[in-house]
Amino acid sequence: MEREQSAIELLTDIAMDGARVLVERQRAIDALTLFHERALPALRKIEKKTDMDVLRERARLYIQRIEAGAAISMTL
Repeated sequence: MEREQSAIELLTDIAMDGARVLVERQRAIDALTLFHERALPALRKIEKKTDMDVLRERARLYIQRIEAGAAISMTL
């Protein structure tokens, strides 16, 4: 469980890092979906604090899908 939390934190950091290219940040958000409900706090943080609308929308979409119990694939 500790390793999963570390992975979630690392992916969140990548998604929030304005020095990284957009595709890296998008893929970090995609990778968070592997953790399903456990990723919701991280996705909410990204949704609220990211500097890019496209990332905010991506996080919001995954939040909605996870909360609805939808199957999520890592590609949109």
